[in-house]
Amino acid sequence: MATPRRKKMLLALFLVILNMTFCIITTIQFQKAVLASHSDRVEAVSLHAQPSTTNNTVSQYWSLAVSDRGETVDCRIATQQTTTTPTNKNLARDVDNKKITIHIHGMHHSGTGYLRKTLLNALNREFSPSPSEPAACIQDSLLPYRHLYSNKTELYKDHHKMEEEGQHLQTMYPSFHTRAQVFKEAKTAQFELPKIAYLADYCLSNDDTKNKRIGNILLEQWSRYWNVTSSTKFLLQKTPSLDVQFLESTKRLPTLHVIVVRHPMTSNSWGVPYMGYGWAMAYHHVLKLLNEGKVEWYAVVTYEALLEYHDVVVEELMKVVKSGMKRFGLTSIATQQEQLNMSSNYSDDGRFRRQLHLHGASGISNPKKRANLWLGVPSNSYLIPKKKSVEQWRKCLAQSGCRQGLDLLTTDVLPLFGYVSIQKSHASLVKRINDGNATLSRNVPLTADPSPVTVSKDYGRVLFSSEGDALKLLSQRNGNSGRDGAEGLEYIGQPPPTDLVAKITELLRRLRYIPK
Repeated sequence: MATPRRKKMLLALFLVILNMTFCIITTIQFQKAVLASHSDRVEAVSLHAQPSTTNNTVSQYWSLAVSDRGETVDCRIATQQTTTTPTNKNLARDVDNKKITIHIHGMHHSGTGYLRKTLLNALNREFSPSPSEPAACIQDSLLPYRHLYSNKTELYKDHHKMEEEGQHLQTMYPSFHTRAQVFKEAKTAQFELPKIAYLADYCLSNDDTKNKRIGNILLEQWSRYWNVTSSTKFLLQKTPSLDVQFLESTKRLPTLHVIVVRHPMTSNSWGVPYMGYGWAMAYHHVLKLLNEGKVEWYAVVTYEALLEYHDVVVEELMKVVKSGMKRFGLTSIATQQEQLNMSSNYSDDGRFRRQLHLHGASGISNPKKRANLWLGVPSNSYLIPKKKSVEQWRKCLAQSGCRQGLDLLTTDVLPLFGYVSIQKSHASLVKRINDGNATLSRNVPLTADPSPVTVSKDYGRVLFSSEGDALKLLSQRNGNSGRDGAEGLEYIGQPPPTDLVAKITELLRRLRYIPK
């Protein structure tokens, strides 16, 4: 007879296998879309969502049609409610109580899960009245069904959703997996595939009233998965996509968007040679929205800064939260402390000493999947891209047109995010960083050739934000120079500069054609 401990271990193993299977299926679906992009043109492909009966949610419909090899995308949402959803009664009063939604955005394998966990912990430390009264909560796909099952394995099998992501807990807009399927069937051109990352933005209506109806139903659907209590202030939703405009335009609560960026070589979840182009097109869409002031409350961070300068980035994210709450007249919960008490976790140069736990059953990334770029470098370092990513990157470098794109991306765009390469002579540096005992005092300009990358110390902060003035004051108080007028760094913490958006626009214009 299995012991309770053994049952828990078997259940955890089952979850890991289930999540990995779904992730593999989604990646394969996207890669099939890439292969289909080389095929002959088809006129149009459309797909309609079916009413959900398993989750007992509102039976709503979205439709998605792709034509002209991806140049034309037609996504529509019907808002005629046909059934009633059991809603979270506490959340039904949120518009009056001023609870706050926080959406975590990013491309696949860019660190959205790690960012969500970081924000959850930081918000609860900063705003919870007591340890037993959390101020923030994340979605739980099992929450509405726990009382119906005595067998936990059956509960997980029937209702658990991949990574507890919001995209799987609603029927109002297409999930990433569905988008990839439609684009594959439409034999979409390669240079149109990055639209998958922000496709929900195409589902918006020109009618603000309709967008509000969409937001109301979406909030109803998601509300079932947040365990809202009297102390809950922040509702976290995470999906590895960049549907920022959609969620901003349909918001029904005060909403903060936190967007994570990771170097395209180390975050190449698409498994394609032209990931640099896809990365540029997807983030260009978002940065342009932020530059034009179409998003009220946001912060952009790099994954590399969140890891290497964890304490600084978290402090600034909390400042973004507080500044936005003050700016929008939201009643703040009394904080336990004005600043995060992390002094015991500081190293001599201000870095946060921590053990980094990445995705995987064992808590770290799979060493066998990491590229052996340098002899002596531990293969599980987050600075080292996966072997397949390096192979695809090198394929791009071997093609003249694709290499031109990487060269432009490397010289004109990525340095504005703070990216630098690490010197080969620093082969032991990665291990010391993983051990929380490193000072990255020397680096070299970013190179297009495969190599470990990080961000320089000046960029170890919130990169772009709607709360620039508050971040500047915090930086001045802490004695940092990057936001105090240092030449070339004035834009850090501010909205994305027009120059950055223009450089990515020009890069995309010059690389519209991607060689097969």
